[in-house]
Amino acid sequence: MKCFYHSADLDGQCSAAIVKLFHPECTLVSINYGEPFPWDTIDRYETIYMVDFSLQPFEDMLRLNEHAELIWIDHHKSALDEAKGHKFHGLQRDGLGACALVWEFFDKEKKNPIPRGVQLLAEYDVWNHEDPDTLPFQYGLREENTDPHNDDLWTSIFCDPGAVLVGEICAQEKLILSHIEKSNAIKAKVLCFETEFEGLELLAANVGVTNSQFFDSLWDREKYDAMATFHWRPKQGCWMVSLYTDKEGIDLGAIAKKHGGGGHLQAAGFQSDELPFVLTKMRPNREDVPNM
Repeated sequence: MKCFYHSADLDGQCSAAIVKLFHPECTLVSINYGEPFPWDTIDRYETIYMVDFSLQPFEDMLRLNEHAELIWIDHHKSALDEAKGHKFHGLQRDGLGACALVWEFFDKEKKNPIPRGVQLLAEYDVWNHEDPDTLPFQYGLREENTDPHNDDLWTSIFCDPGAVLVGEICAQEKLILSHIEKSNAIKAKVLCFETEFEGLELLAANVGVTNSQFFDSLWDREKYDAMATFHWRPKQGCWMVSLYTDKEGIDLGAIAKKHGGGGHLQAAGFQSDELPFVLTKMRPNREDVPNM
């Protein structure tokens, strides 16, 4: 039994840790978009969990579903759209983070309430930040060793009915978030520029391993349609492009799918051998951005 999980974020890592909680014997295998799938390690009819992730192109998901006993738990709209008309075991549903879906899959009778830490991670991953603890918990947990094999950390989160650990992490992180916001504002002022892509007005930046909060100080939904981060990833030999928006009526997942990737309506990504948009100079003059 193996579990392939999206290694790039806490939603995927938490999803894998939940699989391990219910199946301690399961071998966890990290994977990210753009990395080759190890077909030679998959035995015929072997039980395979795939959480917060799908293979690209989607034909590979169909191939894996026929070769192995695949249990697929995912929430990425572009992949779910491609799955229509095909039967997959597991749980596929848009609008809720994968880790919450994994918990729901294993707790079908709802004997155990979803842990608050899992709920916060799931809400962050679908850009539901209404809970004031969502961002502090996300950033605070990033300071920990969140490898799904770290049983001490994840067991503490899963067995925290009073949310004591969650509260401690959030309290420590709220001051740090203020520093991150100021740092992002300074970096955004230097790195951001305007460009166009697939008919959208983009606010873009050549920066990696970040998220839509990077653009908070410059984002203007009346002026721009979406945000884009991009960076070169030497190991894969390609550009990694991430797209974000908070505007209705824009399907970024469909746009990313057109370029070989996928994702959600309001957040998606893809890999490209060449940058798919023109680098242009940013027009706004933001002298009001604070200094550190």
